[in-house]
Formats: sequence, structure tokens, C-alpha cells
Amino acid sequence: MRGTAIILTGLTLLAACGDQATTREPAGPRPSAAAEARGASSAENQALATLRATIAPLHRFELAGPKGWDNQFPAGCMFDPDSGGMGLHYLNANNMGVLDPARPQLVIYEPEKNGQMRLVGVEFILPGSPSDTPPVLFEQPFTYNFTFSVWALHVWAADNNPSGLYANWNPRVSCQYATTLAAHAHH
Repeated sequence: MRGTAIILTGLTLLAACGDQATTREPAGPRPSAAAEARGASSAENQALATLRATIAPLHRFELAGPKGWDNQFPAGCMFDPDSGGMGLHYLNANNMGVLDPARPQLVIYEPEKNGQMRLVGVEFILPGSPSDTPPVLFEQPFTYNFTFSVWALHVWAADNNPSGLYANWNPRVSCQYATTLAAHAHH
């Protein structure tokens, strides 16, 4: 038994020493460190696993369009000089009006220097009025976006966000290599 534990420990360390610079994708559908650190419930962790499984193929930007996320909305790369970026949002109109971890309305990409697009997160939106009861998904209440008259929830399921898994802005996301910008008009 002790020999097996040593071998497993060695394999784990060897895997951890691999070239991690080649990808920033999550290793699989598991709760984020932030969710684990704050004691996320099993229901929230299951919903996050469902979301991550849904977006796993979308790490390849060219697959987003054929799967329905084919309309950039709103136009331009979203950023806030004080809070960070969001990136470019791509809408799947088939998911409008649905609150389901497997059906995000928007996927969000960061344009990279090499011209590639890196999946960083998703946004769930639900049309409504500011007087409505906020919708809840992942055990998180949505915030109201007055610009677009929708309830919104960001989930940084594909990139670590030091501001939090559900924060609006991600200081790690940049619009430096975007061809069009939309300064902090989103939230």
C-alpha cells in the first residue's frame, strides 16, 4: 500500500511539473479553487461542473460559432481601466430566456497577441426589470444591467479571476490585442 502511495505521489508531482504554459484550460469539470475556498455547496459545484463540461469544446474558438455562439454582442472588447476586462462576448440566441448551467447565453473570449481567442468565461443574462426579483443560478443572485435591461451573472469558469468567480470584471483579462474596444459600457 505504501509503495502504491509513493508511486501515485510521484506521478502527481511529475504531472504537475509538465509544461503548463501551453494551456490555461481547466483540467476538467471540477469546482474552482475559489468555490472550494468559500465552501461552495455540492449543488453549486455540480452546476459548475455541468457548465465546464458544456464549454470545454469552446476553448477552440472556431467551434463556438457552429455550436450557436455566433453573434458578437455587444460589439467590441469590454474593459474598465480600474477593474480589468471582460473580453469579447458571443451570443447564442437559442439560449435566451433559459436559466440552465448547460446553456449560457454568452461565451467570453480574450483576444491574444498571436491572433487567437482564449475562452475566459461566460455570462448568463435574463431580460427583466430592475424591480423584478433577481434570478439565481449557481446559488448566486444576478445583478441588473441598466444599459441592456437584463439581469446578468458572469462566471469565470475558464480563467481564474482574482476578483472572484462571479465578479463582473477580471483583472487578468485584457483587450490589448482587440481590434475594437467598448470601454466599460457593459457594467
